[in-house]
Amino acid sequence: MSKRDMDRAAKNIRSPFGVKMGVLYGVLLICAFLSFWVGRYALSPKIVIDILLSRLGLVTPYWEETLETVVLNVRLPRILLAMLVGGALSVSGASYQTLFKNPMVSPDILGVSAGAGFGAALAMIHNAMWWQIQISALVFGLAAVLAASLMGYAFARQEVTVMVLGGVVVSSLFQALLSIVKTLADTENALPSITFWLMGSLGRGSNRDVLIMLPALLLSLLLLFLFRYQINALSAGEDEAVTLGVNVMVVKVVVVVSSTLMTVTSVSICGIIGWVGMVVPHISRMLVGASYPKLISTSFGVGALFLLIIDNIVRGIPGVELPLGVLTALAGTPIFVVLLSRVRKGWL
Repeated sequence: MSKRDMDRAAKNIRSPFGVKMGVLYGVLLICAFLSFWVGRYALSPKIVIDILLSRLGLVTPYWEETLETVVLNVRLPRILLAMLVGGALSVSGASYQTLFKNPMVSPDILGVSAGAGFGAALAMIHNAMWWQIQISALVFGLAAVLAASLMGYAFARQEVTVMVLGGVVVSSLFQALLSIVKTLADTENALPSITFWLMGSLGRGSNRDVLIMLPALLLSLLLLFLFRYQINALSAGEDEAVTLGVNVMVVKVVVVVSSTLMTVTSVSICGIIGWVGMVVPHISRMLVGASYPKLISTSFGVGALFLLIIDNIVRGIPGVELPLGVLTALAGTPIFVVLLSRVRKGWL
């Protein structure tokens, strides 16, 4: 086959993927724009568009300050966080599933959610401020993953199964500590706050949280993108990856560090949101296959769209705001059952 024919074949292979990505992210942008009109505070389309354009200096403000606060300081950060957190959890899940070659793996496989939950609860019973709660969740989430990783490295340096078992042990430990904290918590104030945080919510998201989320997300995605072909080779097996010149240990560290950073940052901002990191990668594989270079961008887009739609449902329910994690579980479980019914052979 000539070089021209090879280039043409490669172009034909890439084109369907490019079309799918264009449609996916186009739908995501449309959904994000329409999300400004979802909520208890009614806003006209013209007001929302003019407020957004005023940030670019294209429209002179003529509205009440309250309207601008709702659009720019309440709905905008919440919409952005829904997309960033959904994308981050989905990419983390896809990365872990590829590394461990296990379809049941989720972003909290190494105990990050349990550690973060304990850290947040510990801060809440001491009446800490919101930013202090986030920092405590971040620190203990990282500590949990570090403990699981050290346990795996100490007992079997090249065996990922031992690392997963270490995650189970660490997760059980922090769950037990969390139960103790909940027992000691004030039942009037602290305990309801802890319970609601553990079920996840974007209701307290702010522009500051977006600025915190972005650097961690961009750094993690950059690392995963740079190592995307090595990660894809590792999915075929460590022996095969070594024959292709892949440094297996470095790739494992990149996946664990990047996925952990995205997950712990997400959890520290919006609490524990389950099922996104487990279900969305399977949906993405149905769209583009198991190739990790394609899977990473697809998972981010599908995850962002999934969590944005769920959060819009949460905001659209009149009179009450359900925890985000409850709806992701209600939506994720039937989707996962449907995906299981379609499986005939291996998932990779």
